[in-house]
Amino acid sequence: MALRNTRLEYGLVAKWLHWIVALGILALVFLGLLQSDMDSGPQRTAIRELHGSIALLVFALTVLRLIWRWMNEAPAHPAGIPAWQRASAAFVHAAIYVAVFVQLVSGALAVATGGKAITFFGLFSIALPVAKNHDIHEFWEEVHEAGWIAIAALVAVHVLAALYHHFLLGNDVLKRMTVGVETEGHFDG
Repeated sequence: MALRNTRLEYGLVAKWLHWIVALGILALVFLGLLQSDMDSGPQRTAIRELHGSIALLVFALTVLRLIWRWMNEAPAHPAGIPAWQRASAAFVHAAIYVAVFVQLVSGALAVATGGKAITFFGLFSIALPVAKNHDIHEFWEEVHEAGWIAIAALVAVHVLAALYHHFLLGNDVLKRMTVGVETEGHFDG
C-alpha cells in the first residue's frame, strides 16, 4: 500500500491519520461525558487532564491531516455518483473539520478563561494568553458542551453514508479508507 493517496484510494498516512483522529474524538466524547456529572475532586481532575491531553494530540494530528490532505490528490468518486451526493460529501467533510476545530478551540478557551493551563500528559503545560473571566468561561463551556452533539451528528451522517455506499450501492467508498480497493473500473476521473 502506498504512503500517498492515489486516484483509487487513500494512502497509508491518510488512513492512519483518519482512524487515529477518529479514535481520539471518540475518547474525548467518552471522557467528556464521563466527567460531566462527577463531583469536583482528584478523579474528575485526572479525567479532565487526560481529556485535555488527548485534545491537544487530536488538534495536532488534525492539523497534520489537513496539511497531508492538501498535499495529496483525493481519490475519485465512484462512477455514477450524482452531483448532489458529491456536494453533500464535500460539505459534511468540511463541516466535520470545522466542528472539530470549534470544539477543540472552545475547550481550550474554556480552560484558559477558567484560569488554568492545558497539560499534556503531565509532560508540560500550555497557558494560553487569555485572562481569567467567569462570564466568558461560561460562554466557552456552553459552546464546548453543545459542540460534541454537532460532531456526533456529522460523524453519524459520514458513517451512514459510507455504509450506504458499501452495503446498498456496493462501491468502494468504504474500502478506500479501510482495506483498500481491488479494481480500477469503479471510479470517475
